Amino acid sequence: MSQRFSSPPRLILGEDALEQLAAELPTLGSKVLVITDPGIVAAGILDRVLAVLKGSRLEIATFAEVVGNPDIATVDAAERARADSGADVLIAIGGGSSMDVAKSVAILATNGGGIADYEGVDKFSVAPLPVIAIPTTVGSGSEVTKGAVITNPETHVKMVIVSDLMFVRIALLDKRVVAGLPGRIAATTGMDALTHAIEAYVSKGANPVTDAINIGAIELIGANLVKASQGDEDALYNMLVASSMAGIGFHDAGLGAVHALANTIGAQFGVHHGTANALFLPYVMDFNLPSSPARFARIARALGEDTAGLSDDQAALRAAAAVHRLAAETGVPRKLSEVGVPEEAIDELAAAALVQADLPGNPRETSLEDIKDLYRKAL
Repeated sequence: MSQRFSSPPRLILGEDALEQLAAELPTLGSKVLVITDPGIVAAGILDRVLAVLKGSRLEIATFAEVVGNPDIATVDAAERARADSGADVLIAIGGGSSMDVAKSVAILATNGGGIADYEGVDKFSVAPLPVIAIPTTVGSGSEVTKGAVITNPETHVKMVIVSDLMFVRIALLDKRVVAGLPGRIAATTGMDALTHAIEAYVSKGANPVTDAINIGAIELIGANLVKASQGDEDALYNMLVASSMAGIGFHDAGLGAVHALANTIGAQFGVHHGTANALFLPYVMDFNLPSSPARFARIARALGEDTAGLSDDQAALRAAAAVHRLAAETGVPRKLSEVGVPEEAIDELAAAALVQADLPGNPRETSLEDIKDLYRKAL
C-alpha cells in the first residue's frame, strides 16, 4: 500500500523570527487582516507583532474575537471583517483556534459559501488566501497542518476541513512569543502536542518519515514538558518547536481514539481541546498497548524510561505509566468530573465519538462499548 508525506510550510525559527515578518508580508499581499483572540491582545503580543510592521506601507486591520473551540459563527464574523478590510493576506496569532479560523476565512475568501460546505477532504478547488501563522501556545500544531477544526453548534460536531491547499505559507516560531506562557496553558497544550505525536506514531497511517519526526517530538516533549509548565523559557521554546514537529508528524499519519473522544466533549461541553486530549491520552494508551507493543516500547524509551532487559510487552507498560506521570506532574485534569462532563452523558458522547473522522486511524479496533468503557475510566 502506498503512503504519503505532505511537505509543511516554511518555518522560520529563533529569537528574531518575528522580525522577518515585515520582509515576508509584501511578497504575499498588500492588505492584512490579523486574526487573534482577546487574551493575545491583553498579553501585549498583538502590539509586539504590530510594532514589527510599524512603518510598512501595508494596510492592517484586526479581528480579535476568536474564542476557544471556534464555531461557524466565529468564522463568519472573521470573514465579514476580512471582506470589510479587503485583506488579501492573513496573519493568525494565537493557538489552534486562531489559526483554524484564519485558515477557514482564507478558504471562504476565494471559494465563497459557508465553512460547513467544505467539511471533509478536498472539498474546494480554488487556492485560499495566503496565511502567516504565529503560534503562541505549545500544542496545536495548526501552523504546519493542512486542516482546520470548526464546531457546528447545530450538530454539536467538530467539523474537520482538510486539503493540501490549506497549509499556511509561513510559520514563525519565536521564543519571545511563548515566554511567560502560563503554566496551565503550557501543560495542557504541551500534552496536546504529545498526544499528536504518540497517536500518529502508533496510527495505521504511520510511515518511516512520520515515525522519525514523531519520535523526535516525543523525545523533545518528554525532556521539556514539566519544565515548560514551570515557566522555563528555554523549555517553552523547545516545546514550541516540538509542537510544530508533532503537527508535521500527524497530518498524514493520522490520529486515533484520543482525538475521537476529545473532540466530542469539546463540541458538546466546550472543553479546551488540549485539556481533553491530556485527559484521555493515558487511558487510550492503556487500551491500545496490545496492538503495538514494540511501538509503545519505543515511545517509553523516547520518554526517558529505562527499558533495558525488558520485553516489548513489559516496556510498553512503561510508556503508559510515563504519560500518567507527566499528566500528574503538570497538573492537567485527569477526570471528566473536573471538566464538567457528567456520567449520564456517556452514551450520547460515545455514539458521537464512534463516527469521528480520527477514529479509523486508531491501531486497535474500537467498538461502541470500548468507547463507553474509556469514558468510564476517565470519570
